[in-house]
Amino acid sequence: MDFLKRISFPRLGGSEGEKKAAEMIADELRAIGLDPRIEEFEIWSFANPVAKLQVLEPYTADIEASALGLSGCTPPEGIEAPLKYIETGTVEFINDVEGCITLATGNGGAKGYERSKKKGVLGRILIGRQGAGLFNLAVNSFQFERFGKLPSAWIRYEDGLDLIRRGATKVRLFVSQDEFKTMSRNVVVEIPGTSEPDEIILVGAHFDSVYDIDGAHDNAAGSVTILEMARHFKANPPKRTLRFVWFGTEELGLKGSWAYIEKHASELKKHVFMVNVDVAGGIIGTNNASVMASDKVLNYLDVMGKEYGIGLGARSSIYSGDCIPLGHKGVPSVTFARGGGGPIHTKADTVHDIDAKHLAMLGDFVLDFTGRMANAVSFPFPREIPESIKKQTREYIENAGKVLEENAEKK
Repeated sequence: MDFLKRISFPRLGGSEGEKKAAEMIADELRAIGLDPRIEEFEIWSFANPVAKLQVLEPYTADIEASALGLSGCTPPEGIEAPLKYIETGTVEFINDVEGCITLATGNGGAKGYERSKKKGVLGRILIGRQGAGLFNLAVNSFQFERFGKLPSAWIRYEDGLDLIRRGATKVRLFVSQDEFKTMSRNVVVEIPGTSEPDEIILVGAHFDSVYDIDGAHDNAAGSVTILEMARHFKANPPKRTLRFVWFGTEELGLKGSWAYIEKHASELKKHVFMVNVDVAGGIIGTNNASVMASDKVLNYLDVMGKEYGIGLGARSSIYSGDCIPLGHKGVPSVTFARGGGGPIHTKADTVHDIDAKHLAMLGDFVLDFTGRMANAVSFPFPREIPESIKKQTREYIENAGKVLEENAEKK
């Protein structure tokens, strides 16, 4: 818990906070006798986001808002325009919106973003989850690099509901932020296998946070979980190689894991599995495993979960995290998460709702599962991903706005 508390501070990708956290993780690894390396990569990041929203007709009101990072800026005087509610923000709802500011419960993904730009939307207001407060999120740079900027802001669920119920028809939106290219980084360390060194199990967790948020659950707790695993396996060398990766800039579009698969492309065939930990430690919560691998893994986790009695909810599903780029390259994975604590991506994501008991509840399970794979006489699972999961993975990546290699020539 001590290191968790020390690393729970804002760590936006590309910020000084992220750089400091990477150095802290590397120092901890050196202290246990490992030799970590920092692998840098270029990203888009932002600072000093400000958003203001005013209702102009048929009543007047000021509504607290947070700027959507990397969405661009309005003119200094803001944008005055009709307000149109477009439900979920997906393409079927984006009609008759030219010259409007849209209000939606979601960002519509890359297709919604592209259609909004083509249909002449001037700005977007996004409604947060009920009871979650204000989100501090950002546009995936894949989207604005392809389609351009679209100034956007988040508001609370309750305020969004009020806008709809009271029939707000005209608003003024102001968005300002500094946007720039900078460097992010992954922290990588390896424990060589004693008998099967060419079979690599990647153990990962992202260590960045969203803007100005402590990110204790998401994902300082996951980062600490795999740090303790590295400590264990340094003292108990595994048969297979374990490569621990703390990914940077996950929250701005999985940029650390995309950078990893590019840098380590020649080694990916040696990667037999990925164990990912993303969100952990909540006192109140549920333990889950998202399996992007053979049903044999799913069945094994179901049995093992019953052995441990932790109510593990294992399902065949993709997970919105660093497993996606690895899965795209054929590396099967399981992402472990303990959800249900303080709302992530908001000011409520602090160590207040985490304790050592519940950090260890899932952490001990992940350690054992990884150890069983790492020390099996023969690797227990096939290196395969079901077609349904491959399809979901492709759809996820396309929805993020990234052009896949197989589609690049068509663009």
